[in-house]
Amino acid sequence: MAEAAEETQEKKKKPIVKILLMVVGALVLVGAGAGGGLLYAKLTKPPEESPLAIVVEKKADNPTGKADDSKGKDGKDAKPAEPAGKPVPSKEKFVTSYFEFPGNFTTNLKGSRRFVQISIGLATQYDKKVIENVQKHEVAIRAEVLAILGEQSEGDVVGIENRKRIQNLLKDAINKVLTERTEFGGIEDVYITGLVMQ
Repeated sequence: MAEAAEETQEKKKKPIVKILLMVVGALVLVGAGAGGGLLYAKLTKPPEESPLAIVVEKKADNPTGKADDSKGKDGKDAKPAEPAGKPVPSKEKFVTSYFEFPGNFTTNLKGSRRFVQISIGLATQYDKKVIENVQKHEVAIRAEVLAILGEQSEGDVVGIENRKRIQNLLKDAINKVLTERTEFGGIEDVYITGLVMQ
């Protein structure tokens, strides 16, 4: 009986071994196929143009090997080249960061029963620390902006030139607040993004 049990176990092991050999064989075939495909792709790829081929072609343009009379001793053109024109001035460019105050600024106008409501945006080319400082000291900045707006009359608010003047006043005031609190202003432009006078 013990022999019969051993024979049954050996018969069970043989199919497992066959299955394992088939799986390993399949993996070997797949790997060989992939390797062959890569080798074929590499061999059939058109050759890249090497820098030596370019040099050889340029020398072949002058088959005599003699120096060209129009060239100087160093191989450069003996004739002065035509001026290429003025070079474009290059200026170092920085990323501009923008910040718009949430909500509006509303205040009465000086000597009038009317009021003005504006929205303000800021621009800086300094790092994000300037915007963080604006957000941190927003209360003080809002107070200063409202004080400046409260000093404007109806005529001071109307017109493009007056708005530009107010933007400059606000820029100076915001930089003053930031300088007092952080020792650096950094605001380069102030924009009035909305203005209502009633």
